[in-house]
Amino acid sequence: MRVRKILSLGIAGILAIGMLTGCSMEGPSKSDNKGGSDKKDLTIGVSTITLQHQFFIDIDEGIKEKAKELGVKVIVNDPDQDVAKQTSAIEDFIQQNVDGMIVLGTDNSAIVPAVEGAFEKMPVVTVDAVLNTENITSYVGTVSYDAGKKLGEYTKKYIDEKLGGKSEIAIVTDLKSQIQMQRIDGFKDALKGSANVKILNSQPGYDREESLNTVENLIQSNPDVDIIYATAENSVLGAKAALESAKNKDVKIVGFDLTEEASSGITDGTILAMIQQQPKEMGRLAVEAVVKAIKGEKVEKNIPVPALLYDKENIKDFKN
Repeated sequence: MRVRKILSLGIAGILAIGMLTGCSMEGPSKSDNKGGSDKKDLTIGVSTITLQHQFFIDIDEGIKEKAKELGVKVIVNDPDQDVAKQTSAIEDFIQQNVDGMIVLGTDNSAIVPAVEGAFEKMPVVTVDAVLNTENITSYVGTVSYDAGKKLGEYTKKYIDEKLGGKSEIAIVTDLKSQIQMQRIDGFKDALKGSANVKILNSQPGYDREESLNTVENLIQSNPDVDIIYATAENSVLGAKAALESAKNKDVKIVGFDLTEEASSGITDGTILAMIQQQPKEMGRLAVEAVVKAIKGEKVEKNIPVPALLYDKENIKDFKN
């Protein structure tokens, strides 16, 4: 009986040690957000802003293209601009034990706690939206202020050469977007010193319908407006539709996020020029960065993606 008792205790001890060993070796620890995983099959959680806008669809395509090239699995969440849904998705990705995360922030501040929580566990790369935190692995995107300034310099030249240095400019934007505010700041700074240029207060127009309604009201209540600065894809398309509906060929548009649909406006002269970001390249670079970080390789904190400017002179390059 004594021998049996000793054997039983010995076996129980071995089992206990085995269980403890199993817990500590469940997989590579992700508490170090610098990565270093040796896993062959990597999974990246992606939370976008929305897949209802072509710009974000293009980023998504770039992510998937690069992931396929690198043999990486991606799980995509579309919160459709809902902060609570995005926060929940980020928390779910942590629970799913993904290897890294790519986040396009729906809000610059509200999702920060969730993003910082993820960063404690894994590499996190943010794209497009600049979050109010340094606790990320890397940021990939356009330098919005510089791109806005580039468009502002183009607009200033047009005003000087075609309008005799005098203009009244209306701005249609997403008033809640930090990125679009940066685009406006750069644009305005490029026009500083132009004494005869008046810039009206920014008006709401993030989605196409809101932009259309805003521009319809603007051109009726401000007959001296001759340029509309639309800071995003649907702001441009809504403004374009409003001018076409009013058969107004005197007011011109400058804006951001050139699409195939908007390119016709450049061809027919409704749109003077547009900044084209490189969303697919953003997606590709984001995957490349997060995979490098997961593997413990060095990743730059900021990865800028150049913005391109298209007007009537080079719109063929975009279409080709």
